[in-house]
Amino acid sequence: MLATRPRKPGSRFPPSWWLALALALTVTAVQAQPTPQLQIEGGSAEQRENIQAFARMSGHDCDLPRFRERNMIRDVRHRAEEALHALGHYEPVLAFEVLRGADCWNLELELDPGPPVLFADVDVRISGEGAEDPLLAAVASAPGITPGQTLRHDLHDDLRDRLVRVAYDRGYLTAELVSSELRVDPTEREARVLLHLETGPRFRLGEVRLEQDILDPAFVQRLIPFETGAPFSAESLLTLRRNLGDSGYFQAVRVRPLLDEVTGTEVPILVQVEPRSRYAYEFSLGYSTDIGPRLGAAMEHRYVNRRGHRYRVDLNLAPDRSEAGFNYDIPLADPLRDNLDVFVAYRTEEIPSGTSDRLQVGANQVKTLPSGWQVTRGIRYEYEEFEVGDVTDTSNLLIPSYRINRTRSDDFLYPRKGHRIDLLVQGAYEDLGSSLSFLQTRANVKWIRGVGPGRLILRGDAGFTATEAVERLPTSLRFFAGGDTSVRGFGFQRLGPTDAEGRVIGGRHLLVGSVEYDHPLGDRPWAVAVFADVGNAFDEFDDYELKLGAGIGLRWRSPVGPLRLDLAHAPDSDDDFRVHFTMGPDL
Repeated sequence: MLATRPRKPGSRFPPSWWLALALALTVTAVQAQPTPQLQIEGGSAEQRENIQAFARMSGHDCDLPRFRERNMIRDVRHRAEEALHALGHYEPVLAFEVLRGADCWNLELELDPGPPVLFADVDVRISGEGAEDPLLAAVASAPGITPGQTLRHDLHDDLRDRLVRVAYDRGYLTAELVSSELRVDPTEREARVLLHLETGPRFRLGEVRLEQDILDPAFVQRLIPFETGAPFSAESLLTLRRNLGDSGYFQAVRVRPLLDEVTGTEVPILVQVEPRSRYAYEFSLGYSTDIGPRLGAAMEHRYVNRRGHRYRVDLNLAPDRSEAGFNYDIPLADPLRDNLDVFVAYRTEEIPSGTSDRLQVGANQVKTLPSGWQVTRGIRYEYEEFEVGDVTDTSNLLIPSYRINRTRSDDFLYPRKGHRIDLLVQGAYEDLGSSLSFLQTRANVKWIRGVGPGRLILRGDAGFTATEAVERLPTSLRFFAGGDTSVRGFGFQRLGPTDAEGRVIGGRHLLVGSVEYDHPLGDRPWAVAVFADVGNAFDEFDDYELKLGAGIGLRWRSPVGPLRLDLAHAPDSDDDFRVHFTMGPDL
């Protein structure tokens, strides 16, 4: 129990309150006291700012006896000259005056910086094993200082530091500046830079000591981007750290060269890692006007065995579309860029004119190329029971596929420059165990560029199917248009060829395009958008009928990702207006 002290008669506040109030008043009084200021007239803004930084007045108070004025001015003059020297002015004219007021005093400086000293020569010399190193030679040939340029001490310092840093990054760990001089002749108004770097030998990368017990050492070796004995470089160590971090097995990675254990010129590398939890669980809740409310759950086993295998189980539930999947991932020669994905997936879906139940079993080899393109070679078996219009059928298809895609973006949440390209070719053949033959291609492209304060967003979607039995084509392989990411103003999958009763049954081909411009609302995370979509799904090119939708939208860069709300109108739609709501990255 908390005990309380009785309050004395006539005392309105406890003593501790009076003490706190007195301290607060004291602090306020101290903060309100005036301080001397340095007031500068003349010169450039940069010169005035540099003098203020060098000659801070915080060490002085308002109680300055007159007999100390001379020493104070001498100190400020010295610091002001240093500030101007750093910017190349060695002959300034400085006139000071102390201005005393009722409460405090200020120091006024009339500034004439005088003519600047110019760089006359830059001499960068490299000797030792690194004399022919291309990156060191690049620093020497492009030092960032040109003759005739106004002297700045920071340019000399940056050049010196850059030369030493590049030498270390390239493995010249005993590199030494034999000479480092900035020679200034104020009379001639000339400055000369002399930097002489002796690199010594280039060191080599030694054995990598990786402290972990969840993966086989032979597998981890495939994540190391260099061989023992390769030239030492900071970039190699950064790549090693990035590879281990991107592998998905470790949540913390520390890489440290053991400079005190160098043997000859080989530097051992110590890698300390902290494994991620073996299991991970995810739960999600979402909504879109195409799918409606959606509940998701997933479980990932991040390292099934010491060879780096892993698997993931996904479950997504929605009123008109639910699916479950199992993916087993096997790293191949390059675990970061080449893997085999074996999967089983089931999806049940209701479309406006029917239903579909589909089972897939297959495997994909997914490889990321140095150019950033991702290539997926796959083969899968699909069994689908579907009803569309007045057709009820089943299909058994063995489908090889080839897909190539790439996404580039300058910002994940709100790109002002980026694109996404996705190309797919797939097909089946009756003589190879399929219930029908078909060949299908699909292309999806999105392009974003900043225009003024806003963004121009272009989108295109095209699909083409070659088959003689379109009525036997399962629902999942037919094309539909309309919806949040298609022709807005129409409902999800409400566009396409129809049967005799006017029900949309999907088509063999698809052409959809969109243009959009969004404009930010000041510095807030909101934007307004205008857009126009056009396209349709169809069976024959001579029956292609364009459908148009247009409207306005509101965008919000929320903490959980971009949210989009659109109000669209389509002249041929049964609805006067349709609301479309989506969330997720733009690319």
